[in-house]
Amino acid sequence: MVRYIVLLFYFLTFCNCSPLKKEQDKNTLKELSWLLGRWSNISNQSRFYEIWESVNDSVFMGTSFLIIDTDTVFSEDITLKSDSSGIFYIPKVKGQNDEAAISFQLISSKGEWVFENKEHDFPSKIIYSNSAKDSLYARIEGRENGKYRKEEFVFKRE
Repeated sequence: MVRYIVLLFYFLTFCNCSPLKKEQDKNTLKELSWLLGRWSNISNQSRFYEIWESVNDSVFMGTSFLIIDTDTVFSEDITLKSDSSGIFYIPKVKGQNDEAAISFQLISSKGEWVFENKEHDFPSKIIYSNSAKDSLYARIEGRENGKYRKEEFVFKRE
């Protein structure tokens, strides 16, 4: 009986091995390195920017802001971080959520990177993809006042 308990202990320890999980997370974060740099969506009415830089192999920092005429009407700081429990997209939007950061966990990285927080109303999902060279597609979606809503953003690399 003691033998089975010892084997079970080793099995559970191996399956929950955080260094292995951490390395997998780093590899996935590394797969997002295409995101690094300066992105823009410029029209006659507005200028929208998203800028990303690598802090280290586990953290990317980003900022996003929208300018209409000469006014910044939207601004957020974003941390994209990998740790032993997963990869997290953590935006802090000025003027929302009492300036508190909201965490979204990576739930899929097949073709697009999907971050989710089921507890948050809108957005509850944040999706990024890079289907064409030098383009960034982002989508936010969720329920707002009981109705499904989504917003899409297309950026070009500067």
